[in-house]
Amino acid sequence: MSMRWRLFRSALRGFTRLPVQASTHPEDAEAGAAAPFIPLVGALIGAVGGLVYWGAALLWPSSIAVVLAMFATSLLCARTRAAALGAPTFVFAILIKYDALTALSAANLPFSVPANVALGLIMIAGHAASRALVVSVIALPAKPASKPVSNGALAVALALGFAPAALIGIPGLIGLAAAIVARIALTAFMRRNREQELDITLQLTEVCFYLGALATWAYI
Repeated sequence: MSMRWRLFRSALRGFTRLPVQASTHPEDAEAGAAAPFIPLVGALIGAVGGLVYWGAALLWPSSIAVVLAMFATSLLCARTRAAALGAPTFVFAILIKYDALTALSAANLPFSVPANVALGLIMIAGHAASRALVVSVIALPAKPASKPVSNGALAVALALGFAPAALIGIPGLIGLAAAIVARIALTAFMRRNREQELDITLQLTEVCFYLGALATWAYI
């Protein structure tokens, strides 16, 4: 088994609920070793959500298809603790995400795609970008002189995570900018433990990505 495949499996194990067996290679367990693959896991989760939306939209209204897509991605994602956000904030974030995705289901991309595919590509971009920003949080030293993610690995993760947003065009770039601002603000004002910070970054940067993209689509 190649090292890249092992590290991808490690990212799957850490950021999804898929029953992936732990690696027997000690180097794969090192903090940050799988960082470049985390945005790819996000893109995979977004692709599953997009596929579910596409299939459900053939049978039911868009609003129902969005709920099923969100449910599918939540089943795949590693468990997020509502306590990290606070229950009211968590519910509010879910409702905003639902409304934003429902509105984005009617968005037009700068290139032609089949019906009901555009939202799936937007979800891929949102999930990939949020995971890349989570990697940027992991890369912050938890203790003096510690850095679990190398600069090279961080650069690769950000490039892979931001690429789908760039392909969407201006709305994707604005959504990405909104997510980055949210990530910077969270780091500046939060003084919680790292695990809670990762949970909040993951949830709120994805929501902010959709909101930024949606705000831009209203003017193009």
